[in-house]
Amino acid sequence: MVVEPVDFYGMSPEDILKYLPRKNCGGCGKSRCEEFAGSLSKGESEIKECPEIGLEMKRSLEGGLSIRLEVHEADFTMSTVSEQLIPVNDPTPDSPVLVTGNSNVTLYVLRLIFERAPNVSAWIIPTDTKGFTIDHVMSMGVMTPMTVMNAISTSGIVSRVNSKIMIIPGLCEGLERKIETITKWKVIVGPKSGFELPAYLTQMAEEN
Repeated sequence: MVVEPVDFYGMSPEDILKYLPRKNCGGCGKSRCEEFAGSLSKGESEIKECPEIGLEMKRSLEGGLSIRLEVHEADFTMSTVSEQLIPVNDPTPDSPVLVTGNSNVTLYVLRLIFERAPNVSAWIIPTDTKGFTIDHVMSMGVMTPMTVMNAISTSGIVSRVNSKIMIIPGLCEGLERKIETITKWKVIVGPKSGFELPAYLTQMAEEN
């Protein structure tokens, strides 16, 4: 897989800490959960070392934390995916809907993330971002309420889900109100790091 030079936005210690029990029990060998989160972000610890975390959250965090990506060569072709709707891990009508760009790099990474977290399902809708990855779409102005509307309309997602709720990348924060106005869907701003998505969706399901 050849990728363009992008920022993959790995999970920071602050990102990871949101999903830890925060009991500061010391069972992981660290004195505080903050220290454990920092060690996890550097790949120096494994989430299974936490004795207090629930099984589903543990599996969800393992997926994102197990992936270390490096850019070796640029993809100047700005290649895109052809799919209009991508089901991951056998989604149901109640599975979340994720809206993202149509960069082949973006979808390659997302597929890899969910492959490592098979306990989390979702519907992914690529929008026409001209092959730009999510870290570039806002500055380039290629993800708009209209491109999202077109993607929702052509994907056929309405007949597959029970509610009109979509999650957009955290890096696209600021578009949510305009997207809601034009699509009539509720828009939730998700995490900036795609690697955080399985844990984020698991926590969302637990809270609901």
